[in-house]
Amino acid sequence: MTITGEAYFEVARNDRMPFIVQQGGTLVQVLGTHFNMNGYDNEPSVKTTLLEGAVRVTKDGATGLLKPGQQAVAIKTGHDIQVLNDADIEEVMAWKNGQFMFKDATIETVMQEVARWYDVEVVYDARISKHFIADIPRTVPLSQVLKLLELTDQVHFKIEGRKITIIQ
Repeated sequence: MTITGEAYFEVARNDRMPFIVQQGGTLVQVLGTHFNMNGYDNEPSVKTTLLEGAVRVTKDGATGLLKPGQQAVAIKTGHDIQVLNDADIEEVMAWKNGQFMFKDATIETVMQEVARWYDVEVVYDARISKHFIADIPRTVPLSQVLKLLELTDQVHFKIEGRKITIIQ
């Protein structure tokens, strides 16, 4: 199976019919598990986060076997896999649970998710160094999300149709 974007899987182990997911040059072989895979075309890496069971992640000959709570990060332009031991499962799974969840996120990270969800274009006229913490239901209208971000007094927006410009 080949994916673009983000997907969550719950797969039973079956040695006779291995389940393999591919995003770009990264392959994830399922060994009976629950896992999330994030690999958007405009992201620099593919992230595989294991919730339960086991998966093997392979990229250009490098291999990582994940344990629950670990995350494999495969940089698309590189040849290795970095395994992080303390993945934030709550943040990784927020999208599946109908939430935007940001913990110490840059405005670029926040707006990238906002742009995907609301299908808008984001333009930057200002550099924002502030990091954001938020837990917002994805059912909230875009105008309210932007208003909540503006309440920090660290970022402001100009909206023209489907184009959102970041201003100071």
